[in-house]
Amino acid sequence: MSPGFDQNFKELVRQRTSLVELVSESVQLIPNGRDFKCLCPFHNDHNPSLVVYPDRETWRCWVCNTGGDCFEWVQKYDDVEFFEALKILAERAHLEMPQLARQSNGAPRSNIVEKTSLFDVMKWAEQQFHDCLMNTREGEMARRYLMEDRGYTEETIQQFRLGFHPNDWQWLVNRSRGHYPESLLSEARLIFKKEGHSRYSDYFVNRVMFPVRDERKRVVAFGGRILPGSAAEGIAKYFNSPESIIFTKSKLLFGLDESRQTIRETETVVVVEGYTDCITAHQFGVTNAVATLGTALTETHVSYLKRLARKVVLVFDGDTAGQQAAERSLTKFIAQEVDLRILTLPAGKDPAEFLEEQGAEQLKQLIADAPEAWNFKLNVCVQKFGLESIDGQHRILEEMLELLASSPNLTGKIREDIILRKLADRLGLNESVVRKRLSEVKQKKSPSLNTNLSSSESYSTPRPTDTSGNFQEADNSTKDNQLESELLEIIFVYPECVTRIQQLISPENLKNPQLRFLYQLCVDLTEEGLVLDVNRILDRIADPDLKQLVVKIDAHAREKAVHAKLLDDPAPLEGIPHFLKHSIKNLKWREEREHHEKTKGLLFQNAQNQSLNSDAKELLRKASEFHQKRNIKKIH
Repeated sequence: MSPGFDQNFKELVRQRTSLVELVSESVQLIPNGRDFKCLCPFHNDHNPSLVVYPDRETWRCWVCNTGGDCFEWVQKYDDVEFFEALKILAERAHLEMPQLARQSNGAPRSNIVEKTSLFDVMKWAEQQFHDCLMNTREGEMARRYLMEDRGYTEETIQQFRLGFHPNDWQWLVNRSRGHYPESLLSEARLIFKKEGHSRYSDYFVNRVMFPVRDERKRVVAFGGRILPGSAAEGIAKYFNSPESIIFTKSKLLFGLDESRQTIRETETVVVVEGYTDCITAHQFGVTNAVATLGTALTETHVSYLKRLARKVVLVFDGDTAGQQAAERSLTKFIAQEVDLRILTLPAGKDPAEFLEEQGAEQLKQLIADAPEAWNFKLNVCVQKFGLESIDGQHRILEEMLELLASSPNLTGKIREDIILRKLADRLGLNESVVRKRLSEVKQKKSPSLNTNLSSSESYSTPRPTDTSGNFQEADNSTKDNQLESELLEIIFVYPECVTRIQQLISPENLKNPQLRFLYQLCVDLTEEGLVLDVNRILDRIADPDLKQLVVKIDAHAREKAVHAKLLDDPAPLEGIPHFLKHSIKNLKWREEREHHEKTKGLLFQNAQNQSLNSDAKELLRKASEFHQKRNIKKIH
């Protein structure tokens, strides 16, 4: 809590905040007895592992070991400090923030631009644009475009708070004087300095304005469309706010704030490609529609949407470009654990055109009947090659297997198993033949055991052999392999520890070449900035025997409930849980023991020479220390 701040205000904000309602603004909650559960937004969650406890107004994820109250939720989800979280929750509860204590010189305690200040200036800018559209002569052409050309009602314009920026490069700069400093408008990406100019200019000039909100209905960005007939050469028709500390376009979807309730009710989200299509859909009653912000739908988008809905329907225009875009999206999303459907509209129509001609009920029926992503691709192949000829069936099989082989996250998952069975049935082929051919296609894509971990280096999988040259799996029956396997089990369950472990245990410290390779792979993935999970590890391995070892280690980790040990450790020391410190300590002890064995040999050799040089004396000192440690270890 900030110095001089009233502690009672914090408690008042907490009392006015329903944690269940707060969390449900961001994820889909599922009743779980008296509690609620959901997919955790703070790690790559596949099974609901975050629990909200209404009676205690707390939450906890039992996998990534995070939790707290409403303040911790906002801090973690919005990536803000406590004070900003307090302001967000106070505004949400319609409570006015008390005045902050000031420094002795009368200045505020902090001159750092806070996210909440950016939200304030964006809200102000939205009002300026909206007033200009609705109440000024300058906005008349924009009003005609929206109401006559696009067919929007005044109610729709009010709902989405559409606006207009006049053809004046200083319009917003001038209006902000006396209200907000130019530095704040610049931080919010509303104004900028042209190259070679000393003064600021507005970003959005002569454009219809579409406010972009986050799930808490806060304006974080704008999309601007140039008015028809006024586009100058080289100026894009649509322009989105540059990214800022409150706006990352690959993580947001237009209209999500308006569609959330219907998404909850239908458990379905409809994704279209543009602002105008999304707004038209809502006006026609398809109120679970959202739109991407000038980018293709990303895996981040889908990962977020699957926390809100069971079914995600991607709607593409019915022209050739739309069909190609639909096919391009398949590789990224077919492995996602969500009911992903793809709909391409008939007769080359976009969603707005289809709605105006066919109506909402027709579109809703197409959405309900939209084929699953893999089946969409199969239908495309059937239309292209036909099922009547042997050549056609063969080409369909090859193209479908290329798709599956290009989606490594599918490997070993039940989803892949189901698709293969359905594919074999549709083509009238033996399932084992289809599976064998998929393995061959995958092998072609990764022909050697060398796995490229980056553009500059590759690693080969070590394969221990016995005296006859036959492959040997890592044997966990030996004490050494038990120690090393345990370390990997911990890493698989608690990947956040990798960086800290690396500081204490080098890959060279592991004796087993397979386990050493897997440890090095975990380190490399972490250094690449990737989320470390078993599926990502499997993606980087071509050797099927090593893949089996990864699955085996992961299974052992779950059987031993390593995560339970982690959660039982309420206060990790120096960022390392107790059970992990114990594992590292054992590996270090092994290293010291082996060093001692070498020391004994050297000392014996020196004794034979009846002399002790300085090196031998140093070895003798270390040997003495080792014996003292061993005696202490025995006592304990």
